[in-house]
Amino acid sequence: MNHRDSADTPAPWRVAGYRIQLARAVDLPRLAAVERAAARQFPTRLIPPAQREGVVPLAVLRQAHAEGRLWVALSPAGPPVGFAVAGSCDGEAFLIELDVHPAHQCLGLGRALVARVAQWARAAGYAALALTTFASLPWNAPFYARLGFQALAPEAGGPELAARLAAEARLGLRERVAMRLPLAQPQD
Repeated sequence: MNHRDSADTPAPWRVAGYRIQLARAVDLPRLAAVERAAARQFPTRLIPPAQREGVVPLAVLRQAHAEGRLWVALSPAGPPVGFAVAGSCDGEAFLIELDVHPAHQCLGLGRALVARVAQWARAAGYAALALTTFASLPWNAPFYARLGFQALAPEAGGPELAARLAAEARLGLRERVAMRLPLAQPQD
């Protein structure tokens, strides 16, 4: 069954004239430009120049789209200006990527995308939502901490999370930290 055929697919969320909704197939090729624009904000001491052009592979986006775990922030004019893709890691929901184009930041889109991923994770029965991010940048770990995420000690994560952090280090990413948001299950 296609995830869009499901009667429980939530309506788009609205934030400052923008819509947060499941991605459409037409959105997928546009997400790399959003990701690259967002990556330009990171200092080279944290992301080596060779990694700045790296994006979530289109095949990964296609699979996430097909499985209903890719959301976009659509501008009032229509094209995507942000996105979030989720998956799983060590039996927890995992925020694989979150990006908002710099021209559309500070409007609550990142917060809304994270909230939408957390809603999906709760509905899927996950007890927590994890991610990896930069420790010191204001729009990374401090942003997620304001949303309730807690930094994890290296030994607190499972083997998949440890492997993700090790892979990021091999790519030259610096000052990475894993974080987790406990998800309260809705009360009946």
